[in-house]
Amino acid sequence: MRPMSSLNRAVGAAAGSTLALALLVAGCVVAAMAGPALSLHARSAALHQTADKLAPTVKAVQVSANWTNFVDALVNFSGANQNVPVADQDLTATQLARITREIKTSLAGLPLPLGPGDWYGLSAEPAAVAAGAAPSAVVAGRPPKLEVIYRDSLTSNAELVAGGYSAGREPAGTVAVTVSTPTAARFGLHPGSRMTLISPTGTITLAVTAIVRPRQAGSTFWTQDPLASQPSLVGNNTYWAGGVFADPGQLAAMQTAFTGPGLEMNWEFPLAVSGLSADQAQGLADALNRATTVTLGLTGPLEPAADNLDVTSALIPDLALFLSTQAGIETVLLLLSVSLIVIAAAVILLAARMMVARRAEELAMLRARGGSLRQVTGLMARGAAVAALPAAAAGAALAIAVIPGDAAASGLGWLLAGITVAVALAGPALIAAWQYRRPAPAANPARILSAETGRRRMAWRRPVAEIAACAACAAGLVVLRNQGIPAGGQVNPLLTLAPVLVAVPVVLIMLRLYPLAVRGLLRLSARGTGATGFVALSAAARSSLTGVLPAFALVLALSLAAFAGMVSNGIARGETAAAWHATGADVVIQPSPTAGPVTPAELKSIAAVRGVTHATAVSNTTLVTPFGQPVTVVVVDPASYAAVTAATPYPQFPTARLGGAARDLAFGAAVPVLASPAAAAVLGHGSTQLTSLTPPGQFSVRVAGLLSSTPAQPGGGAFIVLPQLALPGPAAPNMVLASGSAIDDSQLSALVNRTMPGSTITFRSAVLASLTSSPLPHGAALIVAFTLTEAAVLSLLIVILGLALGSADRELTLARLTVMGHERDTRLVMAEAMPAVLTAVVAGIVCAVVLPHLIGSSVDLSAFTGPGAPVLFQPDVTALGLPAAAVVVLAVTALAAEARTLRRRGISGILRAN
Repeated sequence: MRPMSSLNRAVGAAAGSTLALALLVAGCVVAAMAGPALSLHARSAALHQTADKLAPTVKAVQVSANWTNFVDALVNFSGANQNVPVADQDLTATQLARITREIKTSLAGLPLPLGPGDWYGLSAEPAAVAAGAAPSAVVAGRPPKLEVIYRDSLTSNAELVAGGYSAGREPAGTVAVTVSTPTAARFGLHPGSRMTLISPTGTITLAVTAIVRPRQAGSTFWTQDPLASQPSLVGNNTYWAGGVFADPGQLAAMQTAFTGPGLEMNWEFPLAVSGLSADQAQGLADALNRATTVTLGLTGPLEPAADNLDVTSALIPDLALFLSTQAGIETVLLLLSVSLIVIAAAVILLAARMMVARRAEELAMLRARGGSLRQVTGLMARGAAVAALPAAAAGAALAIAVIPGDAAASGLGWLLAGITVAVALAGPALIAAWQYRRPAPAANPARILSAETGRRRMAWRRPVAEIAACAACAAGLVVLRNQGIPAGGQVNPLLTLAPVLVAVPVVLIMLRLYPLAVRGLLRLSARGTGATGFVALSAAARSSLTGVLPAFALVLALSLAAFAGMVSNGIARGETAAAWHATGADVVIQPSPTAGPVTPAELKSIAAVRGVTHATAVSNTTLVTPFGQPVTVVVVDPASYAAVTAATPYPQFPTARLGGAARDLAFGAAVPVLASPAAAAVLGHGSTQLTSLTPPGQFSVRVAGLLSSTPAQPGGGAFIVLPQLALPGPAAPNMVLASGSAIDDSQLSALVNRTMPGSTITFRSAVLASLTSSPLPHGAALIVAFTLTEAAVLSLLIVILGLALGSADRELTLARLTVMGHERDTRLVMAEAMPAVLTAVVAGIVCAVVLPHLIGSSVDLSAFTGPGAPVLFQPDVTALGLPAAAVVVLAVTALAAEARTLRRRGISGILRAN
């Protein structure tokens, strides 16, 4: 019988392993839900930011039909004797209200998130005003035009200023109308005014009964047709155009007056997109596309006219652009989240192995006494369930409570959390079932393997499995590289597993090479006089972090941490490049067209602002080649422009190549210029004559050098750069570029507003701040920081658990050597375990270096900075070195603590227990 102290230790160890599993499950569930939740929160914030910038009419569904075609469809189907419209019968308000309800029901069933504020109406083509308009509405003798609009919700969207809506029937050919205050002012109207329109259907009289102003001027009621609220000059300012509303009781009068091809029926259904999440954007896009292709469900006598309804939405292209951008973002964030869950699952399996190891005596005794394999698995499954289920519930509750956004709304988060819990529940049972599948090696002599039979077959199983795994991973990476960046806003599932596909072959190769390398070191240590290195390396040669699982988990954790660092650095570099691409210098000042050219005094005052180190004035103009091709010309002062360029990341400005330009111009020789590759292709290699329109003149140029981009033309294109004195006349500067690392923005803005009113000033720092604070980069920064933290924690757990799995052998070896007089216990522990840790670190660095090259063609980080600034991520010394150094420090600390613990334990007790 075991001593009571041994039994107590076993019970305590089992309880400790169960508690450790519970803590791991809770933490991993939080991690599983946090990554997708943060991703959803960032993408949803970006969707809402995009939607807020759109006009209300864009965030709506428009349905239209030609009135004549719609009515004819009803007449042709039902006949004149039915209770439906006929050729000389108008649609009633009741019928239009029914049509609106049925259209709304059909759209909601697609489904579309319809919001409040829908309306229907009729609109006639603009007609010329023959009489009744004030002289202020007449341009050069050309009369104005008015369109007449009927809207069912006029009274709820307009506030009366003067007069009132028509209460009775108007004479034949007369329509009572309401006008907005700007329309009344332009056309000189007031309640009681009358105007005569000449339309294709004849002469129509408009009787003004009321003047109104908008309620909720930003609603679709007023923005769908801007002329309804504000008259405008159209046709290159050739005539005034405006709109008037038919009074609420004038539906029949309007249909009678404007019956014909020009009368249109309109319905507007605003969409409630403010509450949608990014995961719902694809469903909204699909529903909108279906709405434009299906036939809306009108019923009863109205059904024949359904084919005449046209459905459109200006939101479709904006959603398509967002979905395409989201796919690039989601791919990167999913890659980080899925890899974290794979590492977490590996850590949980390591904890499961520890749990089984702690109960080894109990399970062996159970099998020896005739217990079945089902009893073994049931015992471990119950223990895992007791630990995992409450911990998973607590982790999910914590994630929902503390993570920004709605963690419960992410389906991927629940899926990854479910995988984590499934691994925790099944892991201990499966490991125990495999380890105790036989009661004892000698219990079944028929199963004892001989050197001639089973052992040789067993020896080939692992190499075949490893080769197959490496081949499958290689095939997946080849397919992934050939696919490139997914199109159409789709996420490539294979890309999310890329770190795993890279880590598997690297780990398998590492496990094959590691024993060979350690045995080489072992031969060298055998020649020494000390026993520490020989004993430690002998033990190290038999194990690499005690198996494939901890080695794979550690390598994947290191590569993931390095990859996250590369993504973060790539986004930061992309944001910086995008800011330079938008401005070209630290400050760009563009005077208003009416302000005149930049004077030397103004340039001098700008250069004197606090923090400005250099400032230069630039003139952008256009010259024409003999073939009529326009070329952008940047006229600069070479010295000051070179000084500003030197403070930017753009290529150095070669001032020397422009030397002698004024002399060449004076003698009629070709003036040397710097050209972009596109402009050089137009100008050719020899002398080319250019024509200047302002000031007029001609001169010849020759390409003296190439500039792919420059601060005055940050976007590139076809441009040339030449000195100010090279033009046939003076060039008026129309841009100021300034550089400096600590420019006083407020002082410079005040100076520009005072001396150059109306000018536009752009600070590169402000552009960069807007990029970094936008939802996507900010959310990416949170996710990357979370990934790095989680990877660091998981790496620590992997190292601790991996070392703990081999601690029993090290403990026994150290106890035996201590009895024989050995005193270098810390050195022994370090020499035995650190080679495996260092090998895993090297393998992780290899994965991190290889990963960008293998998946770079499938990842597009420009979604974080904008399509105009492509972002590349590449291996970075900091991203590679910090995780590796952290793992080494953690391993050394853990091993030092283990050695110190072993010194405090009784050597005789360790020897007796083993």
